[in-house]
Amino acid sequence: MVVVTLARFEPLRRTAEITTRALTDNLTQVSNADRVLGFVRTQWNGYAALRGTHLASAQEVGCYATHGLALEALRQRPRTI
Repeated sequence: MVVVTLARFEPLRRTAEITTRALTDNLTQVSNADRVLGFVRTQWNGYAALRGTHLASAQEVGCYATHGLALEALRQRPRTI
């Protein structure tokens, strides 16, 4: 008989709250208490989540149907291999 135990090592979401600041009509800065997490840009087909502290070097995480989903993508911890 094999016994499997599942344990969560890291929480899936950040525990800190995020704040948003509209930079333009199409661009929102997303940050938590101590640093900038990234940006959400409005596109013709949805909202693009860009992870990074500076807009020029931010990398696109994905394109989402709603603004809230794009915010959640930035709130989650980045994937590491």
